[in-house]
Amino acid sequence: MAATDIGPGLSLPRRERRYRFSMTPLADVMFQLLVFFMLSANITPYSLIDIRTGGLSGGAPAGAATAGAGAGRGTDIRSTAVWTLGPDGQITASGQRFGPDRLPVLADALVAQGTRDVLVVVGQGARVQQVVTVLQALNLRGITSVQIAGGGAAQ
Repeated sequence: MAATDIGPGLSLPRRERRYRFSMTPLADVMFQLLVFFMLSANITPYSLIDIRTGGLSGGAPAGAATAGAGAGRGTDIRSTAVWTLGPDGQITASGQRFGPDRLPVLADALVAQGTRDVLVVVGQGARVQQVVTVLQALNLRGITSVQIAGGGAAQ
């Protein structure tokens, strides 16, 4: 400690100033940043999709419900179109790969064939928005019986 003179022969001890780090302003700034990023985040909900659990006949567990508009009917695996959705949005149908821009054409072809059921095998790495896009394209064409299955690696 250093001494401070207050008169002839007298000196008082002087304390050194200590600067302390206060967490309160930091917490305030962090809270304001949190609120800012929460309000500015792109929060767009996915479209509301009617999803019911079920399975294909011949592979469904006993007592499982059947998905689709005609919930009372069974789904025949032989008349079901199988699509594989890859991580890049590519759809593999009947051994051919199609880009996401070809979805309406594929869905129209299913309607023309009279196919009412589709099994979408979602490959590893596929995004939720890609699945939603496929479901919306099928729904717009009147195909409401869609099964979704998880597949390992994309083909």
